[in-house]
Amino acid sequence: MVHILKIAAVIIVVTYALRLINAQSDWLVFAGLAIVGAAFYYLYIVLGQIVNQLKSKL
Repeated sequence: MVHILKIAAVIIVVTYALRLINAQSDWLVFAGLAIVGAAFYYLYIVLGQIVNQLKSKL
């Protein structure tokens, strides 16, 4: 259940960061890209934890 909430949080963060990418200011665009990159890295870590948890159950 916790992993599902983490994945939902990543989706919400990416959705908000996409609004920053469409901004007029260069700083906001770079900040949005950084947030998207960090969110995808966090998603990669969470998915790795899910896979390891599934492997241990098998």
